[in-house]
Amino acid sequence: MKYKADSEYILAIKKGDRKAFGSLVQKHQSYAYTLALRILKNPEDAKEAAQDSFIKIFHSIHKFQEKSAFKTWLYKIVYHESLGRLRKNKKHFVSLEDFQEDHTEYMDYQSGLELLEENDRKTIIQLALNNLKPAESAILTLYYLDEQSIKEIEEITDFTESNIKILLHRGRKNLLKELNKTHHKEAIRTL
Repeated sequence: MKYKADSEYILAIKKGDRKAFGSLVQKHQSYAYTLALRILKNPEDAKEAAQDSFIKIFHSIHKFQEKSAFKTWLYKIVYHESLGRLRKNKKHFVSLEDFQEDHTEYMDYQSGLELLEENDRKTIIQLALNNLKPAESAILTLYYLDEQSIKEIEEITDFTESNIKILLHRGRKNLLKELNKTHHKEAIRTL
């Protein structure tokens, strides 16, 4: 599905078009869920945090003045909703079954091997990200996976530019350590 610009949806929503809100949710739901999952480390909690964030957005969309990108505003709401849940729950676990994705079947053997290698890489990266502190995992996700600028991350998280740079530096360093540990564990397990 090809989506319209966020501003078109927002204008329609402000005029009372509920379908436009549904389209806006569909457009951004995976981003919201991914960020919430990086912080909460639990798929069910992340799904609830993303849903609650969209409910908050629905009730306050009339206040959105488009001074920043909608995606930045959304991330800020998801980020703070997730942190609030993290403080309440104090849970830190994740199930790998929730990360399985649907893939189309490949006809040839080489493509199947490439798919297995890609899935292994994704699983190892997911495991490593899940072992990082929530702030580091969230900042790495925003910066590298969602391609948010440091200025946008400042707006989303309320961290200073220097704090973000420190979290990126520490996060990269800790991610490398976790990747090495995870890869080592996986290598031993397959022997």
